[in-house]
Amino acid sequence: MSYKLQSFDGINEPSSLATSQDGLYSASSSRKSGCYVSAKTGFILTFLAMATAAMVGVIVTFAVPKTNDASDCNCGATQAPVVGGQDCTTQGTPSTQAPPVATTCPACPECTTPLMTTHGMTASTSASSEVTSSSPMEMTPSYRLPTSLLPVHYTVILRPDLYSKVAADFSTPGYVKISINCTEETNNITLHINKITYDNSTIKVFHADGNPVNINMVTENKQLQFLIVDVTPNLMAGNMYTFEMNFTAELVDDLAGLYYSTFDRNGTTMYLAVTQFQATDARKSFPCFDEPAFKAKFNITLERRNNTPDFEDYITLSNMPLDHSYIAEDGFIADVFQETVVMPTYLLAFAVCDFKYLSSVTQNWTMNTYASKEEYNKTAFALEVGVDILRGFENYFEIPFVLPKLDQIAIPDFGAGAMENWGLITYRTQYMLYDPNVTTAGTHRFVAVIVAHELAHMWFGNLISPQWWDDLWLNEGFASFFEYIGVDFTRPEWNIHDAFAIENMHPAFGVDSYPTSRPIFATNVNSPNDIDRLFDTITYQKGASVIRMMWNFLGPETLRRGLSKYIKRKEYGNVRHQELWAALSEQAKEEGKHINVQEIMDTWILQQNYPVVMVTFDSTHIRTMQTRYVLGNTSEGTDSEFDFKWSIPLTFTSSQNRTYENNDIHWMYRNQTEATFEWPNTINNANDDWVLANVQQFGYYRVNYEESNWKALIKQLTTNYTLIHPSNRAQIITDLMALVSLDSVNISLALTSLDYLNQETEFVPWYAALNEIGYIRNMLLTKAIFGKFETYMQSKLEIIYGKIGFYGAQDESMNNRLLRSYIVGGACYYHIKNCTDQAVLLFDRWMENETNLIPPDVKSRVMCTGIRESRSDTWDKLFNRMASQTPSDQTIILSALGCSREHWVLERYMTYAFDDTKIRRQDARSAILAVVYNPLGRDIAWNYLQRNWNHITTVYGMSAGNINRILRGLASRLTTQFQRDELARLRDTLGSDSDYIPFFDNALQDVDLNVAYVTKHYTELETWLGASS
Repeated sequence: MSYKLQSFDGINEPSSLATSQDGLYSASSSRKSGCYVSAKTGFILTFLAMATAAMVGVIVTFAVPKTNDASDCNCGATQAPVVGGQDCTTQGTPSTQAPPVATTCPACPECTTPLMTTHGMTASTSASSEVTSSSPMEMTPSYRLPTSLLPVHYTVILRPDLYSKVAADFSTPGYVKISINCTEETNNITLHINKITYDNSTIKVFHADGNPVNINMVTENKQLQFLIVDVTPNLMAGNMYTFEMNFTAELVDDLAGLYYSTFDRNGTTMYLAVTQFQATDARKSFPCFDEPAFKAKFNITLERRNNTPDFEDYITLSNMPLDHSYIAEDGFIADVFQETVVMPTYLLAFAVCDFKYLSSVTQNWTMNTYASKEEYNKTAFALEVGVDILRGFENYFEIPFVLPKLDQIAIPDFGAGAMENWGLITYRTQYMLYDPNVTTAGTHRFVAVIVAHELAHMWFGNLISPQWWDDLWLNEGFASFFEYIGVDFTRPEWNIHDAFAIENMHPAFGVDSYPTSRPIFATNVNSPNDIDRLFDTITYQKGASVIRMMWNFLGPETLRRGLSKYIKRKEYGNVRHQELWAALSEQAKEEGKHINVQEIMDTWILQQNYPVVMVTFDSTHIRTMQTRYVLGNTSEGTDSEFDFKWSIPLTFTSSQNRTYENNDIHWMYRNQTEATFEWPNTINNANDDWVLANVQQFGYYRVNYEESNWKALIKQLTTNYTLIHPSNRAQIITDLMALVSLDSVNISLALTSLDYLNQETEFVPWYAALNEIGYIRNMLLTKAIFGKFETYMQSKLEIIYGKIGFYGAQDESMNNRLLRSYIVGGACYYHIKNCTDQAVLLFDRWMENETNLIPPDVKSRVMCTGIRESRSDTWDKLFNRMASQTPSDQTIILSALGCSREHWVLERYMTYAFDDTKIRRQDARSAILAVVYNPLGRDIAWNYLQRNWNHITTVYGMSAGNINRILRGLASRLTTQFQRDELARLRDTLGSDSDYIPFFDNALQDVDLNVAYVTKHYTELETWLGASS
C-alpha cells in the first residue's frame, strides 16, 4: 500500500526517546490455514445448503411478485449460508451467485418494500467462507464477489465538484460503463458499491449487439458493499455484456476514495480532490469489481472548471497521459486520458488541483513531480532519485517500465506515507519535499527510501498483483526490501544496507514475539477490516526480512534472475506465493543449486514467531539447536503445521577468520531440532576467541551462546569494536536484551554489552542500543531509581556527544548526520547541560526571528527542549506558527508540542488533536503519541482516551490502525498491575465483536510483559545502576 509509516524513521524525535511498538497486527484466527472439513462432510453440507436454497427459491418464485417497484429500496441484503472453504493450498473459487436478499432490510429495517427475489444456485462456492463447528447455518458472510462475470473494460466519467468552496456541498457526479465477460451462467450482476447514491432508472444492461437485458430488481447489501442487479433471462457463459449507470459519490475529507484536501495560500483555503483507493475504496468513487484479481482496462475522463479566478489554473491528473479535452456542459472542461493497461481498481488515481511540476524526459518515459506552486521546486530531489531508481530497477529486472509517464504528487492531507498508483504516485507532502536548509537528515534519507519503495511497486504489485489480499506481502514485503536496493542505485555512499536489520528485522521481532502474532501469509481474510489489518509490521518488515534472508542464501544474482523470470511469466496478471517459489527453485536448479525454495520458505511464511538458535562449539565442530522464540502464554496462539520448527540458513564467522561477506550457508532443516557442522578453526574462549553466528544478521532468527562466548564477544567490542561488523554489533546488543525477556541470559550480562558505547561512532549500533535502552527507561520512568538511570545515560552520552558535537560540518556523511540527530536527542533528553543550553539558545533565537535557522539535524530536539523549558505563552506562539512552516517542520513541531511540562497545556493539546480546525486528521495520532511519550503526559493522555473513547471512535471516527498505534504506544509506558487492570476494564466495556478487541489484547500482552520485566529485574537494575555510578 501506501508506504506504511513507522515510528522509527528518524523524522520525528529519535525512537530511543519515544519508544513505541512499531506497526499493528491482529490476533490470528484460532484455526490453522487450509481445509476445515472433510470431503465427505463438505459434500453433505453443500448438498443440504443447496437443497435448502433451491426450495426457498421455488417458494419465493411463486409467492412474491417480481416487480421493478421493489428495487426502490436501496438497502441491505444478508448473506445466506454458503458451504465451502479454501483449497488447502490456493484460494478457492468464489461463488458465482450474489447473496439472496433478506425479507427484512438490515441496513434500514423501516423499509417495507418487498425485497425477496430468486437467485439461482451453482456448484461453485465462496472463496473465503468457512464452516463453523456449531452449526452449518452459522456462517460468516463472504465479502468476495462472484466470478461468473469478469470486467474487461471500464469507461468512467467523474466531475469532482468542489468549486463552491462550501465543503457541505461537495460531491462527485459520475457515470460508469463496464464491458463484462460472462464465464458462467448467472441471473445477476454483482459488483461493489459504497456510500454512493443513484437512481435505479439509470442502471442499464445490454447484450453485445446493443439490445437491452431486462432488469428485474436492483438491491444493495450495505454490509457486504454489494450492488446486485437481477436480470432475465440469465446471462450466458461465453457472451459479452455491458453494464452502465449514473451515480453521485460523496466528496468529503475522510482520506479514503476520492476525497478533498486543503491547504492555506496567503490566508485563502485552497481545495484539491485526490484519491486513495487501496485497499477497498475504489467502490466509494464508482461502482466496480473492487478486488485485485478483477483486472481490466480503463478510460478515465475527469471534468474540471477554470472559468473563475480561483480555479483558472486547475488541472486534472490520472494514471495515463492526457489524450484530449473538450468543453462539457455547465462550463466544465472534460479531460480525457489515454486508455490504461490492464490493472486492478485499487491502482487507479485521480487528482484535481492547481499544482505545478518539475519534469525529466528519458528515452522511454517522462517523470514529473507535482506540488503546490509554493513547494514544487522542493521536489527536485525526489525527481532526481526517482529517475535514477526507476532506471536502476529497469536494468535490475530486465523489464522496462511499461507506461509512457510517471507522475509523483505531494498531497497535503494523506493518510498513509505514499501510494503506488500506476502512473500517478501520491505522497504525504512532507515525504516528497527536500530543502537542504531545513530538511533533517532523517527526512532527506526517508524521501529517497519512500520513492524507492513506491517505484519497486511498479513491478511488485502493479505489473503483477496478488490473487487476493492474503498474499499482500508479495507487494509490500518486496517493496520494503527493494527500497534498499533502489536507494543504493542512487546513493551508494549512504551504505543503507547496513541499516536494514535495525529498521526492519528488529521491529518485526518486536511484534512477532507473541503467540498471537500471525503468519506472513494470512488466513481468513474476508472483509475490508480483515484486509486493512494486513497492512502491518508482519507484512512489511517481516516480509522484507525473510526476502533478504532468501537473497542471501540463494545468492543475489540467483534471486534477481528468478524474480525476472517470475514477473515476465505473470506480467499484467495475478500471482500466488507458490508461483514465486517455483520460479526461484527453477532458477536455482539451472545454476546448479539444489534448493527447494518452497520447502524452506513455507516454514517462514506459514507460521508465526521465529527461532532462537543456541550455538555451542568445540575444537572441531559447531553445534546448533533451534527453539521457538515466544513470550507469554502459548495457549493463546494458533498451532503450526511445522511444530514451530524452521529451515534455517546458518552462517558463522570467528575471531580467527573474520569474514563478513559470502559466508558459507549451513542448513538446519525443519525436521531437525539440532545440527552439527565441521568447523576448520580451533576456537578457545579461554583465549578470548569467539564465534559469531548470523553474519550481518541476514537470517530472521536470534542467536544465543554459552556465557563464555558472549563474554569473548563483549570483550572484543571493548578492545576493538571495529573487528565486528556494525550490523552484528547491533545484533549482539539486541539479541542479548531479547534473551533477557526469555530468561535465557542474565540481565547483568546483557547490560555489559553497552559498556563499549563510549567508543562507538557508527549510527547503526547506536540506534539499536538507544532503542534497547529506551525500553529500560520506559520501565523505570516512574520508579525511584530513575535518577540513577539518568546519571548512567549521561555518562554514556557525554563522550560521544563531545566527539560529534551539536553542530555538523559542511558536506558531512549521512552516517554522522543521523548519528548527531540521535546523540543530541539523547543528550538533551537526559539533561546534559551543554546540550540543553545550546538547544534553548537556538530555540529562543528562532522564536524571535525565523531567519535564525536551526540546524536541521538537531531541530527536533531543539524544539522539544525549547518547549520543555518554557511556559504556555511560548507553546501558544509555536502552535500558531506551525501552520506557516514547511510540512516536515510541521511534523517536528507536532511532536515538540507534546514536550510541555504544564499539565493543563497537555490536556488542551489532547482536545486539539481531535479538532479538525486545529490539527489535520492525518496528524492526530502524532499529536496524541507526543503527549503519551512525555513522562508527565502519559496519564493525561490515558485518562482523556478513557473519558472520550466513544467520541474518538464514533463521532471523530479515528481509524482502527491509528487506535492500535496509540494503544501500543500507551502500553509501552504502562508498568503496573493497576494500569493493566484499567486498560482491561476499558476493553471489557466494548462488545465482544468490536474491531478494537484484538488491539486491546495486543496492548495487554505488552503490559503483562512490562509488569513481569519490572518485577523480575528491578532489583538487578538497581544493583547495576549503583555499581555503574
